[in-house]
Amino acid sequence: MKQYEDLTAGEFRWLPYLVFFNRVDYRSDVVTTDAGGFRTSHGPGGAHSLAGPRAPGEVSVLLGGSPAFGFGATRDERTITSELSRGPGAAAWLNLGAPAFNSTQELVLFLLHRHELPRLRDVVVFSGLNNLVVAGLPDARADYGQFFFSGEFFRQLGVPDPSEQIRQPRWALGGLARRIGRKGGAPEPERGAGTLRERIDLAVERTTRDLERLAELAAPTGARVHFVLQPVERWTGKTRSPEERALIEEAPPERAAVWNLFGPVLDREVHERYRDRVAAACAERSLSFFDANPVLDSPDWHFVDPVHLTDEGNRVVARAMEAALGLHRDHEGVG
Repeated sequence: MKQYEDLTAGEFRWLPYLVFFNRVDYRSDVVTTDAGGFRTSHGPGGAHSLAGPRAPGEVSVLLGGSPAFGFGATRDERTITSELSRGPGAAAWLNLGAPAFNSTQELVLFLLHRHELPRLRDVVVFSGLNNLVVAGLPDARADYGQFFFSGEFFRQLGVPDPSEQIRQPRWALGGLARRIGRKGGAPEPERGAGTLRERIDLAVERTTRDLERLAELAAPTGARVHFVLQPVERWTGKTRSPEERALIEEAPPERAAVWNLFGPVLDREVHERYRDRVAAACAERSLSFFDANPVLDSPDWHFVDPVHLTDEGNRVVARAMEAALGLHRDHEGVG
């Protein structure tokens, strides 16, 4: 995890339209990114990425936040996209995940790079939690909605922030801690974030809207679009392994405080309400839906923290996605 902390340390990489994106040309034994900031995947043909070496033939794409990017994987070969790339009859999977992205940023990223994609087989959105989190941030309904690190973004524009004097923690979720919490873990006062029900309503609305637009963008390629509700440790209802107990229950206070800020949306009732409504919306739009939480309900070690997966967690989820969504089934498409 120190490699992931190093990857996300330093200055933000501010970009037009996306707001921020991954660090480029990062190299370590754990995680590498290409010249565009996309994480490298591995398949039978070797390493491949959107702005790096290209795999021949058709490809598939995984969109999402940090679990899609592969936070927690011990190396690039053990991410979900690498696992999917190795399946029988698989296309090469491109990792378009970006830590802290919400569904609108995922949609814009696909729009900005669709012209670079060769023949597409499947587009999977592996997401959900971030929309629930940002729906509870201050002014979540204002303008085009909220996004992570908006405090830092507006400071760059010269807008003062009352937390300016708080030192930036140097670890992967430090920026998020600074944006939505105070030193000691108390959340910022909410301005119009609304009740938990309103928060779920807004998250469902944004998720559904962006999935609909994504399907429209992908339609000319012939690709199928699927939504996979990401696993969250408390959503699975699992019995924690000894490793999970050590990592989650005995986490240092500053890290535990950040996860406490996620508390309201980590509840299983929130999961069920959000899941059922997004599943219904996908069905209305003929989009595939799969909830990955039930496949991780065993007491095995699947999580490195409340939301990020181990290598084995990635493997189990990838195999379940293949089966549930028919990801290796041939289908007709137009390049």
